[in-house]
Amino acid sequence: MNNILKSIKLDHHIMKSRYPMFMIAYILGTFLAVISKTPFFGALVVMIISAPLTGQYFSVYEKNNLEKLYGVLPLRKSEIVIGIYIYALCIVVINGIIAAIIAYIISFLTNKGISNTESLTYLSAAFFYVCLMIAVIFPLYFKFSFSKVYVFSNLPFYLVFIITFAFTRKTNVLKQAGPTVQNLTQSLTIAAIGLGLGLILLALSCLLSCALTEGNRVTSLSAEEPEKRLYFVDNLRTWMVILVVLQHLAEIYNTLYLFMMLNQAYFMGLLFLFSGYFTPGSFERKGPGSFLKDRFLRLGIPTLLYVFILSPIAYWGNQMTKSPAGNGAAIHFGLGPMWFAVMLLLFDLGYMVWRRIVKNRQWRLVPENHQRLTLPTVALFMLALVVASYLLRIVIPYGTSILGFPSLDYLTQYLSFFLIGMLAFKRGWLRSIPGSLGQLGFVWAILASIILFPVALMGSGSAWIGHGSWQSAVFALWDSIFAVGMSLALITFFRRFVSGGKKFGRFLSQHSFAVYIIHVPIIVFLKLAMGNIHINQLMKFGLVAVIGVPLCFGVAYLVRLIPYAKEII
Repeated sequence: MNNILKSIKLDHHIMKSRYPMFMIAYILGTFLAVISKTPFFGALVVMIISAPLTGQYFSVYEKNNLEKLYGVLPLRKSEIVIGIYIYALCIVVINGIIAAIIAYIISFLTNKGISNTESLTYLSAAFFYVCLMIAVIFPLYFKFSFSKVYVFSNLPFYLVFIITFAFTRKTNVLKQAGPTVQNLTQSLTIAAIGLGLGLILLALSCLLSCALTEGNRVTSLSAEEPEKRLYFVDNLRTWMVILVVLQHLAEIYNTLYLFMMLNQAYFMGLLFLFSGYFTPGSFERKGPGSFLKDRFLRLGIPTLLYVFILSPIAYWGNQMTKSPAGNGAAIHFGLGPMWFAVMLLLFDLGYMVWRRIVKNRQWRLVPENHQRLTLPTVALFMLALVVASYLLRIVIPYGTSILGFPSLDYLTQYLSFFLIGMLAFKRGWLRSIPGSLGQLGFVWAILASIILFPVALMGSGSAWIGHGSWQSAVFALWDSIFAVGMSLALITFFRRFVSGGKKFGRFLSQHSFAVYIIHVPIIVFLKLAMGNIHINQLMKFGLVAVIGVPLCFGVAYLVRLIPYAKEII
């Protein structure tokens, strides 16, 4: 933190000569506020002009070859980047305060009253727009020279602002929109959302800039020990299983729809990726016969147990939660969550056939020949996944259940992630994915969710689910970027921070598959047991989650004490 403060202080001294330029923004803002007879419009203009003026830092940096200065300072590149973003945020806030004071003075002199809530709405809108400008422009400055992209990067934002202002003034669209918009502009919630989203955009942009300046820095594991257990993968798989439990819990309580859609976009695909990663090694160790036997033992038997024992129990419990006096004795057989095991078994059989075709050519990790995962490779895969997902959903729309498989619309993702997992084993990707690529993935995922996800949901009905609509194409673009981005982010995050093989982590990992198999009847009966507790659904979800997740692991521990159970699960 001390180094970041030093970096901010250095940025201040570098920019001192440019501070008089902000007077231009104050004069222009005051003039436009008087002309438009809207005092806080002037404040909005001042804040928006402050964004490119803050970007003048990069002009000074480039003109004076300050990379030589920074090259000898005891500062990491990430600390320099964070310092620049915090410095820019401080400049924006200070200019916002000064602009607000000027606006109140103009309002007083012109007898144009304005409420505090409305002024906060204007300021938060300006703050959000400025943060959006900085979030887009600063990474460009870090990647390319300032002189090359300055005009190109700023011009679109000014054009959008001018066109939007002219349109709203000409058509008076805000008043025509009715009382709803008027109420929103008078709400502190809108101001808080503007401020919050602005800070989120800055944080994401800062991560992106850190990734760009660090280049392909790798926080990797040794490729010289390919047989060493990847504990971070065990820990991440455990987390995915916990998310599966929470996903099904949200389904039975019919709440947290956004949470479920975000999970659905990536978490099962990531489980298939890990399954694909460990498949070649298992095949090499056991040979075709033992491999096939092991797959039927570890995937087939649990599936049969669920279908004929756990599924009827869970169905009966679910019926009792809906109608205790009704017919709870009906027998229902279903795959439930074991569709994953069945699909994985089919993928494994396909892998065996392929190995026979290539005459059992060995798939071993060769440390000296492993190839690093690159950004172009990731981008190309994402594009292919977008096209494949869009085409599949023309035939199988989102949310369509077929033969007990609840999400066949994600089949292209599941299969491609399984294949990517095998390729990752061959090329040592899980050990060597650049940390910067994980940061980029996280930024992609969040930005896609902010920009693309709402666009996909536009229009009447559920056009986004498929049938070849443009909304379906945008949705496929969102969930492909989100799936790849979150997978990269989680893999690199767990590899760096949750890579230990401590006793508690090993316990959770050893019991995670058992939890996956048995969790549905457990959470169903927890819901039944808490039926008389009269609180809202979201609070019930939280309460059952706090009790249910540890209970699932406890029951899984007891189940694995049964003779021969550990050989299967």
